Amino acid sequence: MSEQTVFVSSVMAGMAAERRAVCNIVEDLGGRVSMFEHLGGRDDDVETAYLAGVQASDIYVGILGERYGTPAPSGYSPTHAEYNEAVRSGLRISVWSTTAGMDGRQRDFLNEVRVFHTTGNYSSPDELSAGLKRRLTQLAAADSSPWCKVGQVLFRADRYSDDGNGIVVEATLRDDDVIAALESMRPDDWHRAQPSRITCTGRTDEVDIQTVTVQTGAGRARHVRIEATKSRSMHGDALLLDASFNGRSPADLTELAIRVALFGETNPLGPMAFMAEIDNPLLGIDQLGLDDDSFAGVAETLLVEALVGSGRVGRISALQIGPARSGRPIRFEWLTPRRYSNVEPERRQIEGNLGR
Repeated sequence: MSEQTVFVSSVMAGMAAERRAVCNIVEDLGGRVSMFEHLGGRDDDVETAYLAGVQASDIYVGILGERYGTPAPSGYSPTHAEYNEAVRSGLRISVWSTTAGMDGRQRDFLNEVRVFHTTGNYSSPDELSAGLKRRLTQLAAADSSPWCKVGQVLFRADRYSDDGNGIVVEATLRDDDVIAALESMRPDDWHRAQPSRITCTGRTDEVDIQTVTVQTGAGRARHVRIEATKSRSMHGDALLLDASFNGRSPADLTELAIRVALFGETNPLGPMAFMAEIDNPLLGIDQLGLDDDSFAGVAETLLVEALVGSGRVGRISALQIGPARSGRPIRFEWLTPRRYSNVEPERRQIEGNLGR
């Protein structure tokens, strides 16, 4: 938590005890607190000030009491606007709701949040503190161990570094099969590097694996360090990705391909369906028994590898995946590839439920 800034969001009136409880827990865990009370003395107008506070944070903690609050000119209450900004900025989100009754709009807001997030309940500031302490510890641990895919091996990494020419991945692993699979990627007897792909923290690169070092200490855990140099090979299907068809631009075809793969929509292109066709990168991961946080992290890694790695997408700019109980809703935003220096990438967004 020492590297995390937590934005605390709620209505102000009648919530002082809850806000103070959250502030104390964050500071006890070593984190930094950002809240409206700390934004005084700024020249910004109130709405700009609190949205800037969200943007400068890592985790959003929403406390939903009985009242929705007074809507701003945007139509949203400050708490709701802060939540929307947290989603847009890609913050980790933890929302807690009172067990007491809520006014109608507050209940609607809570239902909106629950589509993409599992919420906690509290009946007192002490109960809120205890639940939030557990949740913040989980979020901080997940942030410090991003999902990483090397070849066909997927694991949580301790560290990922990229200097533009090479990539280094370090991990503490206990699974013998995972370690053996990584060791098999070492250069061959003629010292020829193994071609592979590394995907982590929203990036994916074709690489040549140079070294795989395994250090064994006490216990079963082993420290693995992978060093690779980036390959400069081009996408073999680049010309196809630049093609338009039947009035649909390359960006339109990519969006159609994603909708068909993820949501199971019908491809309308008939015999030319291959123009908007990709394999579903998320097929089968429901059977892995992952918790909701891990599912979202693994799904993002696989989507980055499949879409950014193929050249269809320039960058995934936002991704929300809801819990299994909600039917795995997904809200997915990306930037199109920059094909020409004088044409700005286009921002695309889709929303739906993951197909089975």
